[in-house]
Amino acid sequence: MKKKSARRKFKSVSKSVVNRSVQKKLYRIGLVTFVFLVSLGFLFSYSFYKYLNQNFASALSNSSYSIQDDKIPTVSYIVAEDFDSDPIVIKKVNFIIFDKESKKVSIYNVPLDTNYAIPGKFGSEEFSKVFALGGLNSEDRFLSGAEAINRAVFKLFGFKVDKFVLTDSRHEVFFDKLWHEGGVLSLVSLKNISSLGDSLKTDIDLREFYGLLSFVYSLPQDRVVDDTNTPKCFCDTSHFDDFICEVTYDSSISRENKNISVLNGTNYSGLASFGSRVITNFGGRVVATENTSKFYEKSVIIADDVNSETVGFLSRVFKIPTIFSKEEARSFLENEIDRSDVIVIFGFDTSGDLY
Repeated sequence: MKKKSARRKFKSVSKSVVNRSVQKKLYRIGLVTFVFLVSLGFLFSYSFYKYLNQNFASALSNSSYSIQDDKIPTVSYIVAEDFDSDPIVIKKVNFIIFDKESKKVSIYNVPLDTNYAIPGKFGSEEFSKVFALGGLNSEDRFLSGAEAINRAVFKLFGFKVDKFVLTDSRHEVFFDKLWHEGGVLSLVSLKNISSLGDSLKTDIDLREFYGLLSFVYSLPQDRVVDDTNTPKCFCDTSHFDDFICEVTYDSSISRENKNISVLNGTNYSGLASFGSRVITNFGGRVVATENTSKFYEKSVIIADDVNSETVGFLSRVFKIPTIFSKEEARSFLENEIDRSDVIVIFGFDTSGDLY
């Protein structure tokens, strides 16, 4: 009886060892399979993402500024009748403000049949002609045209224009739904966008575009609105300015609370006033709007703290790369330098974008 019991016990132990060995093998196989599938999925997603990213942005802009973490990014949305026409006729221009703090998207429709004083040398023209005028004598009429639209929108609204999306009328409904409607956003959705090819021109990269659409899709539809505060002319922008100041009251510039002086260093009237409007609309504190004691060829920014967010914002929005500390600016004989934390001097080099 003892021998039989010992044999049964031995068989039981042997079977248990075999079972554990099989379980270990199955576990290893399962683990390897899981790791393989995860790696395969990662590589597929990464390759797919790279494919989309390469085919999405047109690389029309050399701007390195990213709107990914911007609290109030903006986009000019431009619809052309036909990319193949000459000149290109613009059908629609929207200025879109994505307010991540207040969780709202405001879409402003720019009336195209209104005459505007076009920034630059073109005088007064209908807004619908801005794109074609900007693309004249240019190697890349899409980039030059979009930049002309952005300058005109910047001048009309007195607010920064970060990026642009340009498409033709065939895809107008598609993009209108992207800006207005909620839904499920996926890589497949972005693939549909990237597949537009030559029918889409933009300086937004895939990550930025995904961030904007994710924000839109996170909102109830009543938080995406076609706003009625669009300025009808440069002479009356008060309704928009009042609205936008409520949006930007807690901006980074507002929190820094720098005393800012804006000086016109040219013989073009109104540059300092417009610069003051832009700064005020983004929450800045303007303490002086004056003419300089002499003319300046180059625009400059002079500041106590050249690394402040206020200086970075002013440099980017007004396209002024030349920045001096007050110690470096002793040769500038402007009284406001001693009275302000930040001084913006507009020279002739940027007057074409602002006048």
